[in-house]
Amino acid sequence: MINFVLFIITFGELDISPAIFTILLLISVFVFLSVLISTTKLIQTLVKDID
Repeated sequence: MINFVLFIITFGELDISPAIFTILLLISVFVFLSVLISTTKLIQTLVKDID
């Protein structure tokens, strides 16, 4: 069985462990969804004010 703790994701000369990579990915997705929801609410408010 492969030891996943030793598995390292490489970006050029930068080696990142899968745990750190997963954390960064989750934070990125969370921020993206937060901005999407915020922008949607802002647009809905602007459209509602025009009507």
